[in-house]
Amino acid sequence: MTNKVGGTLKTSDNTPIAELDRLLIPAVSTAIDRYVFANHWTKGKTVIDAATGKGYGAGLLLALGAKSVVGIDIDKEGVEEATQRMASPHCTYSYADIFNLQKAYKENEFDVCTSIETFEHLPPERIDEYLQALKHVTKETIIITTPRRKTEVWKYQEGSTHLYEYDSWEMMDILDRNFGEDSYVIKGLKELRMPHGQWGTDYTDQLNNCTVFFVIVNLNK
Repeated sequence: MTNKVGGTLKTSDNTPIAELDRLLIPAVSTAIDRYVFANHWTKGKTVIDAATGKGYGAGLLLALGAKSVVGIDIDKEGVEEATQRMASPHCTYSYADIFNLQKAYKENEFDVCTSIETFEHLPPERIDEYLQALKHVTKETIIITTPRRKTEVWKYQEGSTHLYEYDSWEMMDILDRNFGEDSYVIKGLKELRMPHGQWGTDYTDQLNNCTVFFVIVNLNK
């Protein structure tokens, strides 16, 4: 997917499959960890992976026990690649607008929604629209991850695909606004470099010292 942000051409948000090689790029293993943690909630469930990118995460969730997975994205080339590479009777990929999932899917059509590293790529003024779309199609649980902002004030970097990163207070405000009648928990994922150069991920309650927010929303439906 490409579009213009701040007058510059933004490159694809989606990580190419060729770069998902932890021996060549050790830190990429933490991207896979997001889905490994999420699969605790997706086992035996019907799942929509919202902003699935190249589709590897949806494939992982199915392999780790999901009943079925639909991966959606606005990147047509990514959807086509994922379909050719990984589609099966229980794992499919579709082009869909993440802000208007109501148009493509029924209310409560999926048990669980995962939306991994999507928040930061969206215009802040459309975050509520995005979350309400996820909520409409999901019956039980929404899993969201997004990087924690490391600076006091966000400053967009030219060429970055991250339009905005949030701190813990901003995240709680957004979640309160959209899930006031539901319940949610914010955990942290801490990326750790191991002694010989590989990377791993820890699960923590220390939101001001984590790398990524890991949000679990339990819907009251």
